[in-house]
Amino acid sequence: MAALDTYRYLRGGMAVMIVLLGAAVVAERVGADCWQTTISDYYYTSAHAVFIASVCAVGAMLIVYKGSSATEDVLLNFAGTLAFVVAMVPTTRPDLLCGPTPLIAGGDAAVRNVWAVVVALVVSRVASWWMYRRTGTTRERPPLATAATWMQRVVLGVGVVTLVAAPEWFRANAHGVAAVAMFAAIIATVLITAFLTGNQDQAKCPQRRRYQAAYRAIAAAMALALGTAVVLHLVLDGFNHAIIVIEAALILLFGAYWLVQTVELWGTTTRAQLMPDVVARRSRILRSL
Repeated sequence: MAALDTYRYLRGGMAVMIVLLGAAVVAERVGADCWQTTISDYYYTSAHAVFIASVCAVGAMLIVYKGSSATEDVLLNFAGTLAFVVAMVPTTRPDLLCGPTPLIAGGDAAVRNVWAVVVALVVSRVASWWMYRRTGTTRERPPLATAATWMQRVVLGVGVVTLVAAPEWFRANAHGVAAVAMFAAIIATVLITAFLTGNQDQAKCPQRRRYQAAYRAIAAAMALALGTAVVLHLVLDGFNHAIIVIEAALILLFGAYWLVQTVELWGTTTRAQLMPDVVARRSRILRSL
């Protein structure tokens, strides 16, 4: 029962962190009597602490949460790691910030904070490797999970090399690159969830088709919102609120995904418990996940 409650808190906690961030943005809006152009710009406002805390909390929960498949687990860990980069390295300071005197933050401190994240990741990875090796509990990963693992290693490795070789470029661009990669990984996990949901035991999950349709819709909407946000960032200059609207939609969809999962999986820990054994054994795609 304790494990089940933990999973409930993790799933629900994702949505609660979105509420926390949204409340901080709205509170800042009330005090400033205007909106910033992006969610990331709130790093430089009175919402600074909540922005960092909520994104880091989501990152920690994504890492702790055990995915329903090995591939999903790797992607969640990847997204969670990138969330810390999004939180620690601010977006480039905008020329126009509305409202009261903005917070002076970022700069060299952001790079030092990322180094703290790198150290924590290295220590945790070495400790994890040692414990699995010492206890003989290393698990063999299926093909897609192995590919996702190497993709994660390459991306994070390139990030560390860039941090060492080009810290100024890293400071200026890491936030945006990490945010896009983080949401791309999350969209991939939503697609995996949709696929797994459609293969669940009908007796254990009689509403599986409805949930599958919901996950597919969320994944499609998130992909559209992410693509639109990237394009708007590239083509729009100056003070334009189209970006914050799209970003808000993307974040709300993320919260909606975890809210739907909280409802669907309220009585179980992981989705693997809802899969019929015969399907899991015979499906090549399921085995590869």
